[in-house]
Amino acid sequence: MGDGGSRGLFRYLVADESDDYVAIMDYFTDVLLADTTAADIAATLTAGGHHLDRDVAENRCRQLVAWGNLGEAGRDTRVGSIGDYVRATARYRPTVLGGRVHREATALLSSHDGAREVTRESLARICDELSHIDAATDTGFAIDPNTLAGHVTGVFVHHNAFTDSIADFYTYLAEASGRPDLSDEDYTEFKLLLLDYIDVITSDLSRHATQICTTVQRLLPRIDDLLSALPDPGLPSGTITRSPGRTRDEWEQLASWYDEDAGPRQLRDAAATALNRLLTHTRSRTSEAPGFSHRADLLRLASWFSESSDEQAHRLHAATFGAYPSRHLLLGPEEPDPRIGAGTSWWNADPVSVPISLRERGDRSPRGRNARIPDPTADRSLIVAIAEQESGELADAVAELRAANDLHGAQISTPARDVLLDRLAVLLARHQELDGVYRIDDHDLGLTLTAEPGRDTTVHCPDGDLTVHGLVLRTSSPLLTPTESAPTTGVW
Repeated sequence: MGDGGSRGLFRYLVADESDDYVAIMDYFTDVLLADTTAADIAATLTAGGHHLDRDVAENRCRQLVAWGNLGEAGRDTRVGSIGDYVRATARYRPTVLGGRVHREATALLSSHDGAREVTRESLARICDELSHIDAATDTGFAIDPNTLAGHVTGVFVHHNAFTDSIADFYTYLAEASGRPDLSDEDYTEFKLLLLDYIDVITSDLSRHATQICTTVQRLLPRIDDLLSALPDPGLPSGTITRSPGRTRDEWEQLASWYDEDAGPRQLRDAAATALNRLLTHTRSRTSEAPGFSHRADLLRLASWFSESSDEQAHRLHAATFGAYPSRHLLLGPEEPDPRIGAGTSWWNADPVSVPISLRERGDRSPRGRNARIPDPTADRSLIVAIAEQESGELADAVAELRAANDLHGAQISTPARDVLLDRLAVLLARHQELDGVYRIDDHDLGLTLTAEPGRDTTVHCPDGDLTVHGLVLRTSSPLLTPTESAPTTGVW
């Protein structure tokens, strides 16, 4: 069927009786390798809720035959006379192109007119498939032919999926950005969609395009050997349509698309055009009020950012957009952790449930009946458990320090290192010595720390080494026991 005749395959979609034609083609889509009569079609469609008379179904099927969507499967030849043969009911079946057109039309009619998700993962899959093919060529195609064919098909299937989704995505952007009367909702959707996808698409393509183009260029000298290693369907030429990737032209086109000056450049140009259209809409929306232009304010703010240092830019951003550091506010809901206070950042605090009165009305005025007084037993148990855990960890760290004695070269844990730093800070801050030796006794911890001028002391920890210059550090148990008159922590 020529190109002119092939266009008739689409006429049933726009004909006056298109509902009947589509229902008949849907009937053939649901069955495989079957031919049937118009009477059977009418009965099945009527049972499914689409009432269609037998004679009407016959006329619709004949029209579909004339357009090329259906073909006649012949008549029943087991008749006694020529008259019976003429009166025999014709049987119909879908043509190859007719079935293909209807499947594509059904998919198109069932889709919506929004943006199609870009199959970003296809680029990484193409690289993986090409790496398998490249490895097979290095080994003289010592690989199962069907596995090799799967890799070849995967390359072109993922490439077609990526290019088709990219074309749909940019078509949607062109349609959305070309409307002069964008509503606030449409403008926001267009802006977020563009900003979310443009950088991701271009960065992914920049990362994978060079690898794809280089691998395909390396395969081209061996492409004939690759194609000959693929399974041969054994059918005459022109009988079937081969899977993608079975000709040299397809591989050369694949390499040219991922060349830096072809597909990637085209996508970057399209992204730049879309961004310019977004800026055009932004300028028009910020300059709608006469005598007051937000555009001038934004340009002035951008110039300030351009001339600022890093520290000034952070302060300017915080002052302009109110992006101050997060702080934990009092007078809010009860915290699940009793150790959380006003100085705890939101990043470190557990989330809490904010009452509706505080969230919606900004006040804590009680409404309705008073709630029951909560039982503090659970909080007390939690505090006791936390305190016991921390006390046990602290005792283990102190015992580890006492066992080390001379700390130079000692291998201690991170909690023990923290205790050492805390006690060393107290010791050095007081600058009191006895016979040239700094010393601090902590009877609550059960630890004595001494520092004597001399060689450096290096302590090894899992997250790094601690070096104290010019001091010899030693630990031991306190020599004195705490009494009512003796301080529990001090310098002796």
